[in-house]
Amino acid sequence: MADMYTAGKDGQYLPGVGMEGELVDDTILNKFKKQQESKDLVAWIRSEYEKLKSARKTDEQEWYLQIAFYNGYQYHAWQTVGSGQVLREEPNPSNLPRIMVNRIEPIVRTEVSKTTSGRPSAQAVPASNDDDDLMAAAAAEQVWQSLYDRKNFQTDVLQKAEFWRATTGNAFIKSYWNGGAKQIEPQKITDPYTGQTQTIQAEVSAGDVDYEVVSPFHLFVPDLSEENIESQPYIFNVYTKSEQWVKSTFGKVLPKNFSPTKVASSEIFDAALMDQRNTSQVKPDSVLVIEMWAKPDGCPYLPKGGLVTIVDNEIVQFAENGIPYAHKQYPFAHTHTIATGKFYRRGVIKNIIPLQREYNRVRSQIIQAKNLMSKPQMMYQEGSVDPRKVTARPGVWIPIRPGFTMPTPVPIQPLPAYVLNEVKQLESDFEDLSGQHAVSRGESGGVTAATAINYLQERDDAYLTSVFNSIEAAIEKIAKQSLSLFVQYVDEPRLIKIVGADGAFDAQMLSGSDIASGLDIRIESGSALPTSKSARQALITDWMKMGFISPQDGLRILDMGMLKQYYNLLKIDENQAQRENLMMKKVTEQEVQQFQMEWEQGAAAGDPDKIIPGEVDANGQPVGLAVPSIVPINAWDNHAMHVEVHNRFRKSQSFETLEPAARAEFQKHISMHEQVLQQQAMQQAMMGQTAEEAPALPQGGAGEAPPQAGFDQTQL
Repeated sequence: MADMYTAGKDGQYLPGVGMEGELVDDTILNKFKKQQESKDLVAWIRSEYEKLKSARKTDEQEWYLQIAFYNGYQYHAWQTVGSGQVLREEPNPSNLPRIMVNRIEPIVRTEVSKTTSGRPSAQAVPASNDDDDLMAAAAAEQVWQSLYDRKNFQTDVLQKAEFWRATTGNAFIKSYWNGGAKQIEPQKITDPYTGQTQTIQAEVSAGDVDYEVVSPFHLFVPDLSEENIESQPYIFNVYTKSEQWVKSTFGKVLPKNFSPTKVASSEIFDAALMDQRNTSQVKPDSVLVIEMWAKPDGCPYLPKGGLVTIVDNEIVQFAENGIPYAHKQYPFAHTHTIATGKFYRRGVIKNIIPLQREYNRVRSQIIQAKNLMSKPQMMYQEGSVDPRKVTARPGVWIPIRPGFTMPTPVPIQPLPAYVLNEVKQLESDFEDLSGQHAVSRGESGGVTAATAINYLQERDDAYLTSVFNSIEAAIEKIAKQSLSLFVQYVDEPRLIKIVGADGAFDAQMLSGSDIASGLDIRIESGSALPTSKSARQALITDWMKMGFISPQDGLRILDMGMLKQYYNLLKIDENQAQRENLMMKKVTEQEVQQFQMEWEQGAAAGDPDKIIPGEVDANGQPVGLAVPSIVPINAWDNHAMHVEVHNRFRKSQSFETLEPAARAEFQKHISMHEQVLQQQAMQQAMMGQTAEEAPALPQGGAGEAPPQAGFDQTQL
């Protein structure tokens, strides 16, 4: 196809053909599908798919067995039936008791809870110290935070991926551009006839960055000895979809009478092993979709790399000049558990399965011995009694024929002590292999010192260091790719909304070009690690007692639901000042000039609120007041708090990227607050208050923040 469609006589690309790795349009693709080259490409992909399935058959059997044990099917094993193998329950000809005490499920749940309890924090590194690059880095952080919150990444993506990682040892998160996504938001419109304003739900943008969790069953690689996914020559993402979905998605490039070969929905992953009943009885009703991503020279038919998606034997997506994303990476991030020196890692369940089998066996033997002791087997001379009359009902008279020996119980040997001790030994082995000892389950084991408990907890968390490292590396890759997709596809500004850690909200209109020089985003090392809530609260409380942090700051970071309503009452002044920050951030030079002109016109007209009462100039005209800040101050403001909040923002990177008019507005607004504080101090001094009784004033003028939050002892 390269010679026929992408290169003209003058070496230029033809219209409609993808450049720089972009997908070719439907017209060109339909022409290519008629060529023998396309048929050879489809045949090669399907042949490779069968090879990849066969190469990792052993890994898949281990994954199935691990998931079966997690779901409680702990007497199952792989058995040969005919020419194949099936996972079924082992026979029990003696009909002995089979108890199942699932120690694997709590281990997996605890591990997933630990790895998803923290939110990895990200920071964008600017390309240089230029104001434009600083602004781009700040905007990039805002875009990533908005995507993280809007897509519910913590719950809908990370937690689902962690299930697969904890059970099979491998999970993949796919980041891609979803061209069919639509963002619907409230929009205000004005009726041209009535002039009334109403709010409607309108589509404000099309297309968005999206994420998908891919299980290890659905991702295939050719080199099983290569650990790094980016070093694989190509990868297959294989899944099944309904015929209706395929036709609605790729209808423009499929034949009119397209009738695909149906496969079972369990073609890739047998859902029956996930405790979904009757799935084996479902008739084939799905279509197999194979998505191949290739690096340069990874596929003989794509020397530059690219993307090929086939449905049955039809190509529905094609990019031959490289991966169709600007970052040129595979859009998959790999999280894993225990290193094996191979691409697919090992899960912790694999080593626990033998212990779980033996644990169930020992517990079943104990129950069998208990049953025999409570209702022992009996020996009797044949003909002495009628066994059918022997029941478990109390008060029953059982006749015995004269001359026969009375029935006697079969002697039972008590279980040896080592059998009972084996249960405790197995429980200890569970703890050692899983890295979850008593302290991870909330048991101190007799330890009472908080420092010692925290140390033991950290020792258990140390088992998961490699897991946390892989999660942070995967999220960093996803964040970089997400920002790259935003730059590549978002041409028009769209509203990006976030809520900061301090509860402040912000919204900006951003396009891809606004963050183009801030794509180097980093995940803070260790930010995904779990933290002890009780230990954090105890530490913060001690800091409050010793005066290291103010009571208000302590209440803010204590993270206790019962104090939230009370803290919100204390935070009213801070929230008001933060709203003023948002208003002043948006001030433009034109707005400042317009406000100044209107103020001067009002002063010339003698508006009482814009002139000094009783004062006139040499011409007899009233003397106007100095032009105030566009954002006014109020008599009820907590001026000291406002000064601190405004100055806190002026120390941030966001303030440095504002227009000069907005920065000047902050200076004017803070000066007005400080003037009121000085007047209050003078009034108190005139009333005879001493310096010690007077409230603390901000130090250093408008350019510095006061040392304290502005509360006096009475307010505290």
